[in-house]
Amino acid sequence: MTAGGLSEQLAREARDLYARGLTTSTGGNLSHRDGTGFRVSATNTAFARQLSEDFTLCGSEGEQVSGPKPSKEAAFHAAIYRARPDVNAVLHLHATDSLTLSCLAAPTEEGNVLPVHSSYAVTRVGRVPLLPYLPPGGADLAAAVGRACRNVSAVLLQNHGVITWGGSLAEARDILEELEQNARVWLASRGQARVLSDEELAEANARATHGAPIAPGEQRPRLLPGLRGWGP
Repeated sequence: MTAGGLSEQLAREARDLYARGLTTSTGGNLSHRDGTGFRVSATNTAFARQLSEDFTLCGSEGEQVSGPKPSKEAAFHAAIYRARPDVNAVLHLHATDSLTLSCLAAPTEEGNVLPVHSSYAVTRVGRVPLLPYLPPGGADLAAAVGRACRNVSAVLLQNHGVITWGGSLAEARDILEELEQNARVWLASRGQARVLSDEELAEANARATHGAPIAPGEQRPRLLPGLRGWGP
């Protein structure tokens, strides 16, 4: 695909994500691998009005090669591409339900924050870490994402949002939508909705095509201390 064709595909994807209600205003960024580097949203560009000229070519370290000033999050996109040669597309969104979940749950880099209300949460998403809050755009955040992304297909960032990735934009979006739906069910039920049993989880883990297995007993997020009226 030509550079212009890839940028136009990214712009269409951004507008579609906004139309689906998966982000607002300039809340997030998206990218696609391009040669030895990647194309990423320019800084301060709104998803609803994204155009092909709103994408920047960056090198493997996230440095600007050509185009407008890149998103301040280019560094963590670069970290994912370096750690995961199989990944071609990355989505970072301030999706409402994922963002809300990230503000309620306790960080867990080795465990799982994804509420497992359906087998598809396991087979299409898998284990989802929640990284502790780090300032957006910083080197510490990029390093944390680079460490966490190695065997999973998504991470939540505390008080910030969600990142998903895949071999294509469509795959990254499918993972995002499945994650967001399970978070929505958990929030709508105030943590009361049934999750898969350990036996059902084991069967789903055996069929999983994305991410890492979810350990028994980790089908619900662990909440921050002091929260009341949540969970069974």
